[in-house]
Order: sequence, then structure tokens, then C-alpha cells
Amino acid sequence: MPFNRIRVSLILPLLMMSSISYAQGSYRILVGSYTQNTPATGISLYSLDTSTLQSSLEGSAPTDNPSFVILSQDGGTVYCVNEFNDGRQGVSSFSLQGNTLKETSHLSIPENITPGGDPCNLLLASGAIVTSNYTGGTLTSFRLKEDGTLDALSQAFNPVKEFQGLGLFKEGDAHMHCAVLSPDGKYIFAVNLGNDCVHRFELGPDGLPLGVSTVAWSHRGPSHPGPRHMVFSQDGKYAYLLCELGDKLVSFRYQGGNLIPMQTVTAYTGKGHGSADIHISPDGRFLYTSHRLKDEGISIFSIGAGGKVRRTGFQPTGKHPRNFAISPDGNLLLCACRDDDRIEIYRIDKKTGALSNTGKSIETGAPVCIQFIR
Repeated sequence: MPFNRIRVSLILPLLMMSSISYAQGSYRILVGSYTQNTPATGISLYSLDTSTLQSSLEGSAPTDNPSFVILSQDGGTVYCVNEFNDGRQGVSSFSLQGNTLKETSHLSIPENITPGGDPCNLLLASGAIVTSNYTGGTLTSFRLKEDGTLDALSQAFNPVKEFQGLGLFKEGDAHMHCAVLSPDGKYIFAVNLGNDCVHRFELGPDGLPLGVSTVAWSHRGPSHPGPRHMVFSQDGKYAYLLCELGDKLVSFRYQGGNLIPMQTVTAYTGKGHGSADIHISPDGRFLYTSHRLKDEGISIFSIGAGGKVRRTGFQPTGKHPRNFAISPDGNLLLCACRDDDRIEIYRIDKKTGALSNTGKSIETGAPVCIQFIR
């Protein structure tokens, strides 16, 4: 939501990659931000010394409301959404050479073809980039050129039109919040916050990732949990879904493209009802979820041998902890505290999963997305 209110060589989001080599003793970090009425001007590139936890700004690229950023597998292209719902919404690409970020393409998400308001998530798959559009309630995919720049709008998925006549979805109710690739590389799962469900798409051919769709899971009952973000375990056996409005964490067994519910637990006991992001530690032992709007912080869970979780702690953070990221070595957790204009740095106890505040931070305007890069 705005500040005022994805060739099957399978290009995966960078945080899912575990084989990348990093410069010893340091990381480079991409930061997306909101630029409306904030000190931020676009995408920022920082270096972080893992010994001293000192950071420095290495490069930047001006662009409007780049609230979600990802990197291509080869590390040469950065993609971001431009999150608006007033006709300016779109997706942009940037070349990354050393510390230089340069815009290489930009395409609008058209309202006259498909509602595309407030794109808030990106996925790279099948030679295309897929955007999840919150206010528009749709998914849109854009074919990519050989050089990684954006070619053209290739697909649009609107649940109201897709299931027209079945009475499942009402115009204006759908709110797509994220799309993830299944660990077997066969499907895309898209989380629909407004309609309390998860859509599954067979992965389509090159440039057309959104194949045959179905509803893989839906909540039934009087409550409105509002599922927001989803993650798969490293071994591909389990999936975890964080619900924003109901502050619930749903655990699934993943088998043959099916999500089989195992467990629902309370992720957060505060009154903000603003559950946001979810990640698993690189060793697969712990799961973390962020929560904002009141009693803000990060919940900590241990993951058992059968995939079920147990809440083991809660770490308070700064204001509005939206997105966070775990370093590839599993030692650090960086939390984007949007309303404090800083990224807080926490150490992770690898035995217990507990977080400790280092007192160090990256001072940057309205951060909302963090990605570790080479």
C-alpha cells in the first residue's frame, strides 16, 4: 500500500539463492523506498561491513516509489515496481555495473486493460516479470528482452473476470499482494489478501508465465485474515502464509502442487493487525514475521521436524517494520523501519533464533524493501 495510504532457467528472487559468493567481510544491499513526502529519492545501494556493521552509500538511482526491488540471477539488472494508483504505476529496470545504477526501461501498468493500481511485489519467472497489484487486484506479466529490459505487457490475470459467473469474487475486493515460485519450479502461487485465498498457476512458456489457474487454498469462515506474504521451506516440503489482518500464520505441507493445511497459529498478539513480511533462516530452523502499526516488531518461530512451528520470542523494532532480510550467512537480520527512516541491524543467535539489537543502523529515507546482492 502506498505511503499516503517473474525461459524456465528459472530466475529466482535473490533472497532464495544460497550459492552466491560474497566478498569476505562485507555485503552489498539494495534498498527500495517510498519517495512521496519522504527524504528518499529512489533505489539506494549500500555496502555493509560485517565486522564493524558500518555502512556506506555506494550508489543510487532516482525513481518514484520503488517499494519492492529484486535482482536478476546474473546480478546485472535490478527491477522495481513504481507503486501508485493514480495512473503513474509501473515497473522499471536498471543496469547494475559496479556501483552504478542506470534506468534502462520503464513500462506503465495500464488501467484501461487491467486494473493495475499499487503494484507491490515482483517475481521473475519464464523470461518475464510478474507484478502483484494491490489496489488493482490483478497480476500482470511483462515479457523481457534478451538484455533483461522490459519488452511489453504479455498477460493480465483478474480473478473477477477469470471466475466470472461463479460468484467467487467481487469487483474491487481482490488485493494481490505477492507471487512466489514453487520449489519444484512448476507453479506460481499468488496471494490474494482481499479474497482470503491463494491462487495457483501452472508455469507457462517463455514470456507467458501465468498458465492455467485454480484456487489452491481459501479461508472459510466469518473472519477476514487477509493473507499477505508466503514462503516455502528450503527442502520444498512446506509453505508458510502470513495473514496481515488476522495476524495468523498458516503452515502447509506442499505435495504435488497442493497446499495441505497443517497448522494455524497466532503470529502476533498486538492490536495493530499489520502483519507484513515473512522469511526463513538459511539453515531452515527458524521463521520470522514482521508486524507493524502497534507494538511493532518481529516474531520468532522454531520449525520442527514435521514442518510445524512454535513461537519462541518477539523482538521489538523501530516504527513500521515492513520488509526485512536475513543475510546469506544467517548471522544478521536487517529490518526496514519505514517511519524511522532507518534499517535496524540485529544479530541472530543460530542456536535459539533469538534476535539482539546491535544498536547499529543504516540511515536512509523511508526504507520498505531490502535485498542482499553480490
